Amino acid sequence: ARILHCSQRLIMNRLQEYSIKKRSVQEAKSLTKPRYKRTDFSKNLEEKAYLIGFRLGDLYVSKTHPNSPTIRISTNTTKTEQLELVEELFSHYGHVKRYNRDKNGAISIRCFVNNSFSFLLKKEGGIERWIVKNKKYFFSFLGGYIDAEGHFSNKYNNAFSMNTQDEKIMRQISIYLNKYGIRCMKPRLTRKAGNIMNGIKSNKDVWTINIYNRKNLIKLIESIKKYMKHKKRKADMITTLNKIQYVGS
Repeated sequence: ARILHCSQRLIMNRLQEYSIKKRSVQEAKSLTKPRYKRTDFSKNLEEKAYLIGFRLGDLYVSKTHPNSPTIRISTNTTKTEQLELVEELFSHYGHVKRYNRDKNGAISIRCFVNNSFSFLLKKEGGIERWIVKNKKYFFSFLGGYIDAEGHFSNKYNNAFSMNTQDEKIMRQISIYLNKYGIRCMKPRLTRKAGNIMNGIKSNKDVWTINIYNRKNLIKLIESIKKYMKHKKRKADMITTLNKIQYVGS
């Protein structure tokens, strides 16, 4: 239409008149050029393991269309540290946009990256074998998962806890923590589906992992601290480590 200086409708009519096959919506979507520049994923396996862990804990990842060149990564949060972390993780790969706070005070953030991030689309099935079979990949994954779901407590007692609805992942984490020398009890059921806590109804059972033992806490922190990226989670972790080491000195 631009070339012939006419309307798009005229072109469509002529295509139909001469039985010229048009592209499908899927084909057109796959040829759509993104508005903002995008960069392929680095292929670094430690970074990949971390992103998978963080995604399983806190991100929603989807494609608007099967043939779309865009993968959309999003989350909602009231925490500034979480927003900053998502921006840090994805802003150098694609466009990141924050939206206004909703009536509950939560901000939605969306990241638009290319198909080199298709490894984040998978949600079910637990932790992939290539991650759990390699110590550094496992702890990188765990760093991402803890940044999303973990908590270091140092007010009344020094402890680590993690609560999630994914029983399979929690059981795998428990198994491989023990395998790599960090004693950890099996995850326990702490809240059944349908229970309400802090005004939020749980759709699934909630499972919890706790570590209180001083030596095992130190081992855990030493194993994950190079992978942790969440500002508050890191600060709480270091405070916990310092208190443990002070008490033990």
